[in-house]
Formats: sequence, structure tokens, C-alpha cells
Amino acid sequence: TLIRLLLRFWDGWQGAIELDGQDISCYDPEDVRRQMAVVSQSPYLFAGTLRQNLLLARPDAAQVDLDRAVRGAQLEELLAHLPQGMDTWIGEGGLQLSGGERQRVNLARALLRNSPLLILDEPAANLDAANEKQILETVRQAGQGRSVISITHRLVGLEDMDEILVLQAGQVIERGRH
Repeated sequence: TLIRLLLRFWDGWQGAIELDGQDISCYDPEDVRRQMAVVSQSPYLFAGTLRQNLLLARPDAAQVDLDRAVRGAQLEELLAHLPQGMDTWIGEGGLQLSGGERQRVNLARALLRNSPLLILDEPAANLDAANEKQILETVRQAGQGRSVISITHRLVGLEDMDEILVLQAGQVIERGRH
């Protein structure tokens, strides 16, 4: 719900969400969306190659940018095993990839987009403990110099957050630091 409100897919009936001190409803929805990169809990990948799926984030990205995003999302090992590298067909919804690999492709897209606001929805979902630690470190590094909203049910990886809000039934019931 929060992500849909932030991206202006829904407009709220009560309260306000502010961006740079101005009600978000004053902005064109597309302008708002250009300022945000989302790593969703259930990433969707399109029928196509890994390269095509990454370039959705930034169609004009150079190869060096793609390589940096792949490294940042810990996809080098996957890439080394793909028969045609980035030009390997990954199938509708990324069916040729595991859940964790799809999650890392989603993170690579967000890193490639390089938006000022990074929104994470359970960024380590579908990952084992070792990969979770690596991805959370990547997310921590990627968050430097930008605003990060991490939506999660667990406190893992939130040690560096400026503020943690606990929501229940749409209301903030607790706030503080890790």
C-alpha cells in the first residue's frame, strides 16, 4: 500500500505524503516515479534477455553501468554460468532464474536506475542467509547519498537507518532507531 501511494498509483483519502516539503499530489505522477527506484518483494521480469530486463531501468545505460549494477547485485556468478551472458533469454517472468536470482536482477535494475529515492520491499526475500548479508551490504552502499525507504517485517539490515517506523493498520505505533 505504501509503495502504491508513494508512486502515485493510488491517491490517499486522508493525510498527506510530502516530497521536498510539498504534497506529492501536486506533482505529475510520472515525475514522481522518475525520482524513485523500487526493489519489490515479488519482482517481475519480462520475457527477454537479462540485458533487456536490466535496460528497462535505464535504456541508455552503457556497458560499464550494466557491469557495475551486476556486480552490485552480486550477479557475477549467475552471469558466468549463462550460455550467452547478458544476452541469454531468461523466459517469461524470469522462469529460467531462481527466486533469489530474480530478486538480485530486480536490485540490479534499481542500482542501474540510480534514483534519488530507493524503495526496498523486503529486499532480501527469497535469499539464503549468506546472500542476504551480501545484498544488504550492497543496499547499504547503494543508499549512500540518497534517501532509502525499507519496508520489512524484520530488523535485519536496519542498523544504519536514521529512523524506523512501525506501522499497524495504517498508523505509526512506534518510531526510533535500531
